[in-house]
Amino acid sequence: MININFLEQYFPVLNKPIKIGKYEFRIVFNQTENTFVINLKIRQQSIPGEHLIKFRFGIGQDQLKINSSHETHKPHFEIETYKREEETISTTVYFTFQEISDEELLNYAKGTVLLIEKIIYSFLEKNRLDLDLVDNIIYSEIVLKDLKGFDITLIDALVESFKTKNLILRDGHTVIKTPYKLQQCLSAPELKPLLLPILKKISGKNYRKN
Repeated sequence: MININFLEQYFPVLNKPIKIGKYEFRIVFNQTENTFVINLKIRQQSIPGEHLIKFRFGIGQDQLKINSSHETHKPHFEIETYKREEETISTTVYFTFQEISDEELLNYAKGTVLLIEKIIYSFLEKNRLDLDLVDNIIYSEIVLKDLKGFDITLIDALVESFKTKNLILRDGHTVIKTPYKLQQCLSAPELKPLLLPILKKISGKNYRKN
């Protein structure tokens, strides 16, 4: 089992809400003997008449759960998005890693921290929030310096999950088989730092960033 405790240094606050404007950010970070989780959660304050956003993004390994929609006891990368607009859109995607070493998994955890930084920055930028506030959630400069390149290592693993049909929706039965379906499931604008490199590696094409 990997030890992720050294990654705590990249976050000023763990397992507590951080409020910026009408949004609440939370870094969920836990390590036990047999489980671990590194998640970014973003939740918008629910105001009548306004859109509601919930967002979860990260890596983990849980205890075995019977009747779960995915193999919880295996290392997995999870993305959950919820938007309440004219129509409510809710999607959860699991990338399950098969037969990987502790060294590989630790590299994926490092890549997750780097992608969390990019997702937070993208979210602040899209919602016209003060970009300097990124350091309230994650120490941006040191993450970009220390963990450079590990995001690509993680993205390569996620692409492999897609190619080997280990990418599923929450119902546990729907396998995402096409780039188009993947793009539909990961359509939230904040996910572009993750989605665009994946699509490029799958298809060999360049995708616009806006």
